[in-house]
Amino acid sequence: MIRVVASIALRLAGCVAIAWAAKRWLGNVAMVTVLPIFGIALAKPIIELASEIGQAMKRAHWRDVEGQRFAFRGQPVSVVSDADKRRWVRLADVRAIAGFTASEGALELTYPGGTRRFAKAAELHLSDEALLAHLRKERSPDAMRLATWVEREIAFPARRERERLGIHAEAVDFHRSD
Repeated sequence: MIRVVASIALRLAGCVAIAWAAKRWLGNVAMVTVLPIFGIALAKPIIELASEIGQAMKRAHWRDVEGQRFAFRGQPVSVVSDADKRRWVRLADVRAIAGFTASEGALELTYPGGTRRFAKAAELHLSDEALLAHLRKERSPDAMRLATWVEREIAFPARRERERLGIHAEAVDFHRSD
């Protein structure tokens, strides 16, 4: 944006210099012929500035939810990605969709490496793999549909991204039954 503002300032200074020289040597009548130069010189940079301001406003508006835009059948699902590119799904959103009744304490005991608390409210999040393991234990049709969606939209792309970046996060086996 600074580049565009500098361009506008430079072009405006040039136009003012031309207008001053025209008035000085040719008089007030020449000012009428110099005015279109302002429009020609400043139109493109002003449009670029307006575009950059719009993009900056869009980035500022969506900054808080960047990387979290997931929705299952119109129901928003908050997803947080950590440094190891592991995705963490907010438990409250999953409960709103699938409606399973396991308590937070039970989930933390069942999936010790698959639960984490994020944000100021310290809301419980399940890792994508822990969520899949838990949803596959549920027998409701909504839980099965959600498990398929989580695998396709959240877990599989996260695994591919880790592979592409060469991140070898330690594998946690949530499928075994003790």
